[in-house]
Amino acid sequence: MNTPDHNDERYTSSESSNIKDFSHNSRVSDFVDRTHSLHTFYLIAGSCQVLLGLAVIAVSVLGLIQPRWLSTMLIMGASVTTMIGLYLLYITVSKSRNDNSLLRTAMKRVMEFRN
Repeated sequence: MNTPDHNDERYTSSESSNIKDFSHNSRVSDFVDRTHSLHTFYLIAGSCQVLLGLAVIAVSVLGLIQPRWLSTMLIMGASVTTMIGLYLLYITVSKSRNDNSLLRTAMKRVMEFRN
């Protein structure tokens, strides 16, 4: 059985955290650590999806895309994309206002800590 070498640079005692684990974080991961949830990203992604879908529909309806069959296909795809984006926004907003989310988060952290 290998025993940990206390002079090894990868070894950390249980009382201290390993600083090298956090030194190579990028700006994106630092932002994610500060927000502590993905709700912000879901809201941004859903709103971008809705806006881009509506933009494609507007361009197609205005007749800026000449082949009628291509315009029809783009309208159908953009409509589905817009509906999915609206559904993503709805789910994100409804889950963020859940009263039991604090309790569920605490229970999840306890279970992860035990495992």
